[in-house]
Amino acid sequence: MAGSPRHLSLFPLRLLLLLPLLAAGKPVLEDGYTVTTFADLNPLPASGPHPYAVLPRSRAGDLLLLDSAGSALYTISLSSSPGEPRRLAGGKRGSGFNDGGPGDAAFDRPRSVAVDAADNVYVADRLHGAVRKVAPSGYTTTIAGGFSSGPGHRDGPAQNATFSPDFALVYVPKICALLVADRGNRMVRQINLKPEDCAHEKQSGLGNTLVSFIAVLCTLLGSLIGFLARHFYPVNAGSLRQPLFQQDTEAIPEDTEEGNSDQLLRHKKRSC
Repeated sequence: MAGSPRHLSLFPLRLLLLLPLLAAGKPVLEDGYTVTTFADLNPLPASGPHPYAVLPRSRAGDLLLLDSAGSALYTISLSSSPGEPRRLAGGKRGSGFNDGGPGDAAFDRPRSVAVDAADNVYVADRLHGAVRKVAPSGYTTTIAGGFSSGPGHRDGPAQNATFSPDFALVYVPKICALLVADRGNRMVRQINLKPEDCAHEKQSGLGNTLVSFIAVLCTLLGSLIGFLARHFYPVNAGSLRQPLFQQDTEAIPEDTEEGNSDQLLRHKKRSC
């Protein structure tokens, strides 16, 4: 019976066995953190965005908001007063697969996005086995998959590639590529991007240009100094040595007696 003395005597023993498990799950609190509400979207209509994922966009200085349920992308300001989200692409035509302008693009409940250094947004369209690219203007294209029938794990030209029905994207600026966590295939795939998609910000580009200009200027200046040294130093050096040689020659005293004897011999030869 459940209320028998035997079962009651085993209760303390079971509690002792559970104590290590309860102690292991105790959280360790680190002070100094605060939780606030960045943007409250509840006052917006029910058709407004339902945030599923957020990512910053470096150049625009705003926040990308993925509404998976609404199959849409929004942007929202990162200022202290964010304001209402602005639709970037999708949502107006419902779920589906369609490229084109902000009002024509359609997605089907995407759950993974990535943002590159040029603020392009990449969408993992899992149901259609495709990777979509949304430019900062909102224009949508397909850069990988979508043209092959069914899921798979085919590599090669991006338009012929296939993915599993469950994959996610991450942008890696160091290698200028998207990495694909292809969960269904237990693989990590790579999509190489264009150089302009991984371009640095304007300030960084200006710094690199300035450093390159200074390096070229120093090289030209060094070549000019070397040219002048080769063509003018020997002449100057010769002009410096010549006076020293003349000075040494003039410092040697002349033998007056030997000079008089030579003149007397030359005179006798003429007389003969």
